[in-house]
Amino acid sequence: MLDEFTRMVLVNAVHFKGTWKYQFNATNTRPMPFWISDAKSQDIPMMFVREEFAYKDFWDKRFSALELSYSGSDTTMLVLLPIERNGLAALEEILPNLNLVELRNQLWKGELEVYLPKFKIEFSLELEDVLTTLGMGRMFSNAAEFPDLLESNEPLKISKAIHKAFIEVHEEGTEASAATAIETFRISGPSMFMADHPFIYALLSKDGVVHFIGKVTNPA
Repeated sequence: MLDEFTRMVLVNAVHFKGTWKYQFNATNTRPMPFWISDAKSQDIPMMFVREEFAYKDFWDKRFSALELSYSGSDTTMLVLLPIERNGLAALEEILPNLNLVELRNQLWKGELEVYLPKFKIEFSLELEDVLTTLGMGRMFSNAAEFPDLLESNEPLKISKAIHKAFIEVHEEGTEASAATAIETFRISGPSMFMADHPFIYALLSKDGVVHFIGKVTNPA
């Protein structure tokens, strides 16, 4: 990426590393099928923990929601799991209209058996088209000006703007670089949250800021 014409590199980085409040015991991790489609599955390392979590089935919207807390942090992971194995597309369609803070406030707290795959995702996107659509295309052209950044009048333009994101979820917690009222419920035995098909996840702070959001379609 760097060559003799490069004059400046601007980097903005965000990093989050969290340890689960209730960690998954690695001895309980075992191969289990993850349904990539309605008819095709692949064995992947599936983590397991039984603890008290905030959770709810939203039957009208055809998905379940689970909140996983981090120790010593007000950031939580919200997992949105379609009820149907092939329901990810429908969930993605309604996602822009979901208020994740309001959704989180509707969760119920109770004993839950959670099955969650280990996964690691890396993502890269060139932003020139996105920024141009937002009206910022001039900085990529020969007409670009950066008077507040440069003391000289050397002609410069931005050749590339690249966004990269990384997230890894394992037994101990999550590593990523890029007041809630909870109702309790009583059940005769632990309910189950089985994330064995494509789902959406989001790292969400207490004040509702979404730091990371993505989807898992094949954790293998």
